[in-house]
Amino acid sequence: MKKLSFFLIFIIIVGLSAGVLFGQAEMKIKQISPKFHFDVINSAPPENFDQSRLTILLEVVYDELLFIKIADGFEATYEMTAVILKGNDQVAGKIWEETVRVDDYQRTNSRSDVSLSNQVFDVEPGKYKVRINFNDTQSKEKFKAEAEVKANDFSENHLSAGAFTFARKVEFEDDKVKSILPDVTNPYKGLSGPSNVYFEIYNPENVDSVQVNYKAEGQSSSSGYKDSFPAKLTGERTALTFQLPVDSLNHDKYKLTIKVSSDDKNIKLVKPFYVRWQGLPRNAEDLETAIKQAHYTATNKEWKKLKKAPKDKKLEVFKKFWKKKDPTPTDSYNEAMDKYYTRVGLANRHFSVMGREGWQTDRGMLFIILGPPDNIIRNDYPSNSKPYQIWQYYSINRQFEFYDDTGFGDFELVYPISIYEIQRYAHD
Repeated sequence: MKKLSFFLIFIIIVGLSAGVLFGQAEMKIKQISPKFHFDVINSAPPENFDQSRLTILLEVVYDELLFIKIADGFEATYEMTAVILKGNDQVAGKIWEETVRVDDYQRTNSRSDVSLSNQVFDVEPGKYKVRINFNDTQSKEKFKAEAEVKANDFSENHLSAGAFTFARKVEFEDDKVKSILPDVTNPYKGLSGPSNVYFEIYNPENVDSVQVNYKAEGQSSSSGYKDSFPAKLTGERTALTFQLPVDSLNHDKYKLTIKVSSDDKNIKLVKPFYVRWQGLPRNAEDLETAIKQAHYTATNKEWKKLKKAPKDKKLEVFKKFWKKKDPTPTDSYNEAMDKYYTRVGLANRHFSVMGREGWQTDRGMLFIILGPPDNIIRNDYPSNSKPYQIWQYYSINRQFEFYDDTGFGDFELVYPISIYEIQRYAHD
């Protein structure tokens, strides 16, 4: 892509006296595009346990921004809008603009440098919807996302905790947290190196100490990690942190569970996170699935090599496979891989049916290899036949017929055709 910017250091001042304190809100995310990444953190506001604080953390990778040349370098600007809804009523919101400047053109294509920002909203305890809009003011591209969140009630007089967030760096001063550099993780963007886990204990009962046990469990692999430590509580609020060795975990989706206990008091915090290995597509769930999904763009010889690769060589073979297809192999961004797995993601969104992901269906296969058709003739309620669709591709002078034999939206090709035959049309 065509971009650049300096690493914008984002520091959240969280001195316990100031009380900018974080915990993870319960959240269901619906994101239309991975152009930006975000998290919503829940905590008790400073000096006020009757309300609940929602802190929105936003992260934009430089490569997703359009930079323009200025006198002393390059500049990108984008506008963000955050709206907090309770039911259909807006209870809070804000519009703000961020500017990123760099003097090195190469960094406009960086996928490791990011622009970070945050916004804080104090609300009554309850369930909310957070809507976020992104507008690149240079390219005019617009994207949106939303999340359902729960703002917890911290006013009850017992031991409790804000859930946790991940951080690249946590700084202490006199045994108190001075600053946090957050690390956003979501289905499109995972952690790639050692990360700190930060959370807070609220202690109105003046409990002296707690035992903390934590465990990270992989969803698709046997990879995981667990440990424990004792923690002394100091006052009404205590900030706790520990380092999670992310670099020792496989590429996967994980569930991190933290259990805090003291006598008969127990707190359980749970949050998913993602580990993303460099060189894998952003939306890949794990290496094995990414390899299976690559079948539609591989030759028969390439596919056999991918399938038969030894376990300890699979990632290396996968990277080499996509490197050959990279139109700009001198930079870290692989346009061909990104375009392909974007289609895989769209196929999963639109064609998943009857327990199968969209990429595993006939329509998904055709969409991934050839892209969207020029025209679709469809009849979902024919009187004398089964529901059908006819996909027409004008550039190759071909059409493909699908019938739904089950009545559940599972459209299958009437005349089966091999993957390699479809690939031939894609290359013509």
